[in-house]
Amino acid sequence: MRQLVFKNHFKYNLVARMIRWHLSYYLCGKGTPVSAGVYITDACNCRCIMCDVWKNEKPSVYPRDAQERAIDALSKMGCYYYSISGGEPTIVKDLPDRLSYASRKIPYVHLVTNGLSMTPELARAIGSSGVKEISISIDGSEKFHNYMRGMSSAFDRAWKALDLILTYAPKVHVVVNSVLSPYNIDGLRELDKCLSSLAHVQQKYLPLTFHELFLTKERKSLFFPWEAALPHEVGGFIDDAIANSNIVNSDIFLRKAKRFFNGEQDVIPEQKSCLYPFHSIEFDSRGLAYPCITGMSFKDGIPPNVDLKTYLQSDKYSCHQKELKACDKCRGSMMLCYYEPRLNFPVHNLIRGYLQGSPLDQ
Repeated sequence: MRQLVFKNHFKYNLVARMIRWHLSYYLCGKGTPVSAGVYITDACNCRCIMCDVWKNEKPSVYPRDAQERAIDALSKMGCYYYSISGGEPTIVKDLPDRLSYASRKIPYVHLVTNGLSMTPELARAIGSSGVKEISISIDGSEKFHNYMRGMSSAFDRAWKALDLILTYAPKVHVVVNSVLSPYNIDGLRELDKCLSSLAHVQQKYLPLTFHELFLTKERKSLFFPWEAALPHEVGGFIDDAIANSNIVNSDIFLRKAKRFFNGEQDVIPEQKSCLYPFHSIEFDSRGLAYPCITGMSFKDGIPPNVDLKTYLQSDKYSCHQKELKACDKCRGSMMLCYYEPRLNFPVHNLIRGYLQGSPLDQ
């Protein structure tokens, strides 16, 4: 996200927002959201072996009126980045209208999809909505991707979705998300070659993790019917990724990933404080808001009928932020949506990472 926003969509209002956030935090100890993550539904049409969302028997969808109220509040507070995922967001029937509303209010709107439900009509609607970026999940070779996604047609449908987006939404920046593990290195190399010939398509790697936060009975016994690459082979692949300008992960993140797959446990070192709750906010499919869903374990979310701006400026919310500063639940995990932003923001983390290869307070 850092490379996309700063390199491809560098704007004055982003710089101004960053300056305001840093002044607010360093001078007053407060911060309002620069970015927002929205889990718009907990329904999914995939059967991923590393995820249990699709097993939900009573899925919900973020109420549209509540979402629009939250978007209005975030816009007034200067939120710059708004990412919609799920579940699978493209099965939400009025998704294009929701995307259009968000894009009118927030500068950079991002959509994450598995591509299974993509049609020419939906791709065209997404292209007209004002969305800046769409991420499509493809995990390497056809065999590996279908295995990971639990569906024999997943690979073909994801490629079709990619083609539809490039055809009917040519102004939308496309990123292919790929699970990175020792079991799919060869497939990822093949994927890299295929994608390198496509204009306006970049890649992002998400290291497969078996952190205790994400383990279930099934995932504890997850089996891959392929031989794992050796650590130096994985490291060589990551070195190539660092040198590849088509990869949007930051160099800091990829260097940490190399250590992660080399068996080093303290990929995230013990830290004095976590600042993620001060610059980000998350919404679940019920419309509840959290400074960090993982840190709060889906508990004590802000109800959607509460005025969001007023609540975020309240002493109660400030207490949640301060409590989460001491949280280390995701220590040792490389869960992308938390880990990479924490390496690159605030600015002292970015500077420290480049100078010494390890972050300060995160």
